[in-house]
Amino acid sequence: MNRDGENGDPRGEDLGDPVAELAELREVPREGFLQRIRGSIHRRLLVADTLDFSLMALFRTLFEYLEVLVQSLSGSPRRRGE
Repeated sequence: MNRDGENGDPRGEDLGDPVAELAELREVPREGFLQRIRGSIHRRLLVADTLDFSLMALFRTLFEYLEVLVQSLSGSPRRRGE
């Protein structure tokens, strides 16, 4: 049933029986097809997370070195937690 409470096409058109020729084109995926897709997705997520972590660690380290350099030039002691 569609949202109008009628069976069939929501526009009210009768489309007839499904095309038999299209049913012959249906293929059943091989064993392990979904596992390969999941593996590919997980690899991409792992690479994205690793790259994100690496860049954040690099920029944080550079920022810390820059902070130490600025504080050593200004003569103020470095305070932890600020």
